[in-house]
Amino acid sequence: MATSTAWDYVIVGGGIAGCVVASRLSEYKPSSRILVIEAGADVSHDEEILKFQSLNFIGGKFDWAYKTVPQKHYGGREIDIPAGRALGGGSVINGCGWIRGARADFDSWAEIVDDHRWSYEGQLPYFKKTEKWYKSDNRDDHGHIGAMHIESPKSTGRIYPLADITQKSWSDIGVQELPGCDMNAGENIGLGELNENRHKGARQTAPLAYPLKNVNVLPHTLVESIIIEKSPEVKATGVRLDDGAEIFAKEVIISAGAYRTPQVLMLSGIGPKETLQKHGIETKVDNPEVGKNFNDHVMVHFNWQLKDPSKGYAVGSANSLFAKPEFATGMPISFIINREVPKDGLIAAITKDEGKAPGPDHYLLKRRWGLMENIILYLSMPPHPVDGTHISNAMMGAKPTSRGTVSIASKNPADAPVLDPNYCATEVDRYVWRESIRETAALMMGDTPLGREVVAGETPSDGSEPLKIGSSDEYLDSRVRSLGRSTYHGSSSCSMGTVVDTDLRVKGVKNLRIVDASVFPISIGAHIQAAVYALAEQAAVIISQDQ
Repeated sequence: MATSTAWDYVIVGGGIAGCVVASRLSEYKPSSRILVIEAGADVSHDEEILKFQSLNFIGGKFDWAYKTVPQKHYGGREIDIPAGRALGGGSVINGCGWIRGARADFDSWAEIVDDHRWSYEGQLPYFKKTEKWYKSDNRDDHGHIGAMHIESPKSTGRIYPLADITQKSWSDIGVQELPGCDMNAGENIGLGELNENRHKGARQTAPLAYPLKNVNVLPHTLVESIIIEKSPEVKATGVRLDDGAEIFAKEVIISAGAYRTPQVLMLSGIGPKETLQKHGIETKVDNPEVGKNFNDHVMVHFNWQLKDPSKGYAVGSANSLFAKPEFATGMPISFIINREVPKDGLIAAITKDEGKAPGPDHYLLKRRWGLMENIILYLSMPPHPVDGTHISNAMMGAKPTSRGTVSIASKNPADAPVLDPNYCATEVDRYVWRESIRETAALMMGDTPLGREVVAGETPSDGSEPLKIGSSDEYLDSRVRSLGRSTYHGSSSCSMGTVVDTDLRVKGVKNLRIVDASVFPISIGAHIQAAVYALAEQAAVIISQDQ
């Protein structure tokens, strides 16, 4: 079927972006012939995936299960990087956190590429288009008839025993509630309510929210490369599958994600010439920026022993509250917090990294940034059992300055890409972690309700001495080295401005675009799925209007 049809659009990758673009193109251009090629299975109606307790798919049958190369600044550890291998991509296996990012993120993006469409105001209509928001009184910031149900703990009746104590503790160390407790209204420095893209607790995968009823889907199929003609001009004419079959199209859209998209480009002869030559691949377009600027958010967990587990504060305790059905509709979290760090220390860290003092127009100084996300979970994190004796923090470095690379191991598309996020390579990143962990210690062990009444101390999972107020820089650096992991937010490996233009066209190649997180020119200071949905919404408009 596929090889005998000349398609209008062939989309390589049926993840979040691929599903959104395919669905919207079929709506905007209903006569178009659209084919989505997905390496994984079509699990759109797998009821097990839609259940709340579906995080077990990380590391399972719908996960590419990538690993990084040994990380120099993590003591040589190889870090697991899950990625969804199924129709719906990350929406099949992710944690369903819906955190948009700040106005500052998108205004910085637009500034870098000199195109207002990618600013916060430019993207806001597309954020709203994705949303079926749970409150009706905030129409300037949110959509209410969009594709994706968004819920919160309060909207689903999840009032956790520690919620008020947690909020009061944050307030006592200077963290105030955002207007409307809304982390998704442009400003994100402060405390906001958790949001999740769930509907009555059910996971919403991309192909369910964005139906593909007028789109052809070819699952269990791996693309080897893009077919590139070089004469009379360099252009894409289709794709070649790993079995040698060729599929032709007027336009090819790569939506294979930040890990696979640069691999597809390189296997097609688009990328750093020296890398292509090393693997015997003919260079069609020499672009050394393919695979560069790659970044990911680092996450660190701390487990905190409770002074009196019998009070029933944590999941796994005997508290009958947690057995109520509403508590199976979302993660055991009330709030998300984004924090700045002291400016003088940040300037000193930038100076150490860059060899000179930064001016006021330095991108880390000209806008206010939430540099660390901090979440209190009312349960313990592995390897500690969920037995009601612990709660935990999940901390995420939101604006890493460390940059890595994505490359290829061979000419075989079945081989995993070579992933080097280069975690915690900069003094800025290390400084942000030190200051943020110190603040966490003050929150959990200091003169706050949590410190006075709830928490006995840290239970380390890495063989370290427990965290203390006043721990040294060296100690804090060592904890990040031993505990740091991926948050599965890889991006920027085919950045807008260097690999694609602002219409998402691959530079130097006609009829070829990229639509996925690889085109982010910056690290979005949030969980990235909401930004990917909005990117794909705007991309579909751009593509449909291009004659």
